[in-house]
Amino acid sequence: MAVKRKLNKARVYQVELKEAFEDFINEKKSLNKSSATIKSYEGSFDRFYSYLQEKESENNEEKSNSIITDGIYAENMTEQVIYMFSNHLLKDEVKPSSINHYLREIRSFFYWCMDKELMPRFKIQLIKEEDVIKETYTDEELTLLLIKPNKLASVVEWRTWAVENWILATGNRAETVCNIKLGDLDFTRMRIILRHTKNASQQIIPMSRELSYVVKEFIKMWRYDATDDDYLFCNIGEEKLTVNALKHSVRDYNLKRGVNKTSIHAFRHTFAKKWIMNTGDVFRLQKMLGHRTLEMTRKYVNMFGDDLQENFETYNPLDRIKKSQPRRNTLNAKRGG
Repeated sequence: MAVKRKLNKARVYQVELKEAFEDFINEKKSLNKSSATIKSYEGSFDRFYSYLQEKESENNEEKSNSIITDGIYAENMTEQVIYMFSNHLLKDEVKPSSINHYLREIRSFFYWCMDKELMPRFKIQLIKEEDVIKETYTDEELTLLLIKPNKLASVVEWRTWAVENWILATGNRAETVCNIKLGDLDFTRMRIILRHTKNASQQIIPMSRELSYVVKEFIKMWRYDATDDDYLFCNIGEEKLTVNALKHSVRDYNLKRGVNKTSIHAFRHTFAKKWIMNTGDVFRLQKMLGHRTLEMTRKYVNMFGDDLQENFETYNPLDRIKKSQPRRNTLNAKRGG
């Protein structure tokens, strides 16, 4: 009796991981992903690939049977490799939030490889991280920072004042702010078009009344002759402002105003916190912050800690209901028993 042969899928040609990553990046570029997104992918991959090269060298010297000694190919990537990389970073005392940043981007690349059948399918899980209380500005600090400069102040001081007002009113990231053009402002319908966001999708958000006053004042002082195609917050050479330059100007501006806190991203955190404290809708907050999922917005809410205790009874459903009813000692008292 003949023995039945087991059918096996033909072996796929081995693709070097670096070669696969180059194809992945080329595809992302063709989809018009932002330069910041591309740079972030490349940074995370470089960190991961350097680790693989280091392990390959160690294993070759020790003549180990580790899969990494077979070469750094896409099909040799497994869950175990990811676990080893995560443990390596933890031993180097890399913050869990930073490790998860690397893992998210490596996961995006690996899942792309899996869809292309370049590597076996497996799940990549993030490591557990504690929610850290986000840094925000106090009302006292905001009062100092939001005072309008005098007419003799420099363009940098005026620009920084306008930017800090902007982020506090919109929650925009610094990269988004640097890409705002005058043509993106619609004062008639009181809205702003965000053409440059982290997820590379255009977005329309409302423009608050107070922000419209600030922007009009800034334009009147320094951008009165700019066209719709010009950047609203440009550098002194009227070219696009870099995020790094903006961070430096915020630092100098804040210290000059007597505020030692100098984080530009803290204005975004402050926007989110104030929104929640003012009982704003979390779903609208998600849209304003540009989060793809509600999960990230939920993390923001959880990171404000004891700040949410303020006026808690005012908004808590149970307290509001109890306060609106006459107090009874017992159920029987209500029944007259």
